[in-house]
Amino acid sequence: MAQCKKENIREAILAEALDSFAENGYESTTIKDIAQKCKISTGNVYKYFKSKAEIYETLITDDFLEQLHDLIATRSYHHAEALKNELSNDVMRWFDKEYYPFFIKNAKQCIILKNHYLGKEYDERVSLIVKNVLMHKKRAMFQTNQPLPPHFLNISAMLIASNVQMYVQVLEMNKSDEEKTELLKMIDKYHVGGTATIFKEN
Repeated sequence: MAQCKKENIREAILAEALDSFAENGYESTTIKDIAQKCKISTGNVYKYFKSKAEIYETLITDDFLEQLHDLIATRSYHHAEALKNELSNDVMRWFDKEYYPFFIKNAKQCIILKNHYLGKEYDERVSLIVKNVLMHKKRAMFQTNQPLPPHFLNISAMLIASNVQMYVQVLEMNKSDEEKTELLKMIDKYHVGGTATIFKEN
């Protein structure tokens, strides 16, 4: 029974930290803030986690980052396909059943990941996300036998950075999951449509 109570405290710490990191930012949140929200002593938090960084790493796990990386890679390929043809029903189901639900379910983790750093380090984080997506987009273009038009990488980098901002803005909105999903879909349509228009062959 005591063990169950301890596990409840640990889960409460993670839940409150998740909310605080997403709402106030990682840097602005202290162990004391988390303890107060859990209505326990600061020392009690340290019984479960050595540091704030350990709490962060428990919330933003390697498994989460790997899933995010895989989804981005798959999305980039499908969007490259969409520049040539309409997406198949199977691909549309993948977006509806796997892609968008992941972001809705892990909205706070995505917000934390994007907003973790401030200033120069924040810019580096966004730059890293853009480079990662750009790499997959470039590979997808080659796989679908599409030549890279002039300025493709530069324009795509700007569009991707814009998409990152828009995705997080949607995830931060006080709207239902269904409304957020529809907005994310609209962002992707804007991204694909904008890319197709810019690089449409005359």
